[in-house]
Amino acid sequence: MKEDPTTMFRKIGKKTISDFIESANIINSNASISKVLGILIKMNNYNVYYKNGNKITAINLTDILSARDFNAQKLNSIAKITPTIAEDSNIEEAASIMSHYRLRSIPVIEDGEIIGQISTKSIVKSMEDTDIKIPSTKIMTGNLISIHETDPISTAKNIMIRHRIDHIPIIEDNLKGIVTSFDIAKIILTSDNIDNISYGRPKSKRPLDLPAKGIAERNVTTSSINDSVAKVIQLMNSTNSTYSIVTLGDEIQGIITHRDIISLLGQKIEEDVPVYIIGLPDDSFSSELAKTKFNTLIKFLKKTLPDLEEARCRIKLISVRGKTKRYEVDVRIFTTTNKYNYTNGGLDLATIFDQLRDSLKRKLSQKSQKRQKQSTRYNI
Repeated sequence: MKEDPTTMFRKIGKKTISDFIESANIINSNASISKVLGILIKMNNYNVYYKNGNKITAINLTDILSARDFNAQKLNSIAKITPTIAEDSNIEEAASIMSHYRLRSIPVIEDGEIIGQISTKSIVKSMEDTDIKIPSTKIMTGNLISIHETDPISTAKNIMIRHRIDHIPIIEDNLKGIVTSFDIAKIILTSDNIDNISYGRPKSKRPLDLPAKGIAERNVTTSSINDSVAKVIQLMNSTNSTYSIVTLGDEIQGIITHRDIISLLGQKIEEDVPVYIIGLPDDSFSSELAKTKFNTLIKFLKKTLPDLEEARCRIKLISVRGKTKRYEVDVRIFTTTNKYNYTNGGLDLATIFDQLRDSLKRKLSQKSQKRQKQSTRYNI
């Protein structure tokens, strides 16, 4: 008897990420943008990381494409604080974070240090032997943004930055090719081109003003609208591709990327338990990060405390010194029989929530061990 998709996804999602960890590219914060770009292309990777105090910062290809001056501009002008994940977390949590933030990878942290990363590619690779009968149309992104062969490379670059995408098909009467963020990165890094992009050469001769057809990949990975997700996964893995254009005859219907596939594994927080969070930061990224971390904590509690009735979180900004902010986070957990209060403070919200979760794990583990000892004593 074959497993239904829900059971299959749940089994994959419960796997710990320790078996999926890849090496991460960790750089010096003083490195130039052009050097980082060279590292990404050489390693065929999309992200690099560096520590900024207690925070983990990420730079990806799209961030680099948005840079105005590849020689003089500082890394911190394009870098972004990134969500992180612990080594003992599972695939479901990783998939949820990457889907929510539209990320290809996230760093794995142990004792505040980066020990590797987990990527959408590694997760999709592990799904190759699954028999996912779901139609590919259920996860594809339709209404694709496309360009023409004669459009300049700069047009594709600007579209990628504006819409946070990495693949743009070239369409005339039919599909002529595809331009990826890696294709644009390579033309930027070509000999002498970094100087020519910003200055030093007449506009008509700048590399990014050349027609997009000059860098387009002609051997496009395509799948049929009738294909299952399982078949698309096998195709993408066999071609080492990060996408598949979905077609119906000669007509393009949409695109499937690694992020679309792992979205099947991410589990939304159920709303059967009242959850309240107040005092969210004004910064949208920090706000979403806090909500994600708290929701992850609630999922853990649901498994450990079946009588969980309500959860509350209060975030308080204690002090501000220049760009440094200090927070205090107070979490209150209510069950049918007990109330748990946990308070922690610090400069980084993600670290605060991770520490709160670790504290809860230890407390609940000690409580469970105590119950087991009592049970053993009574049975003697």
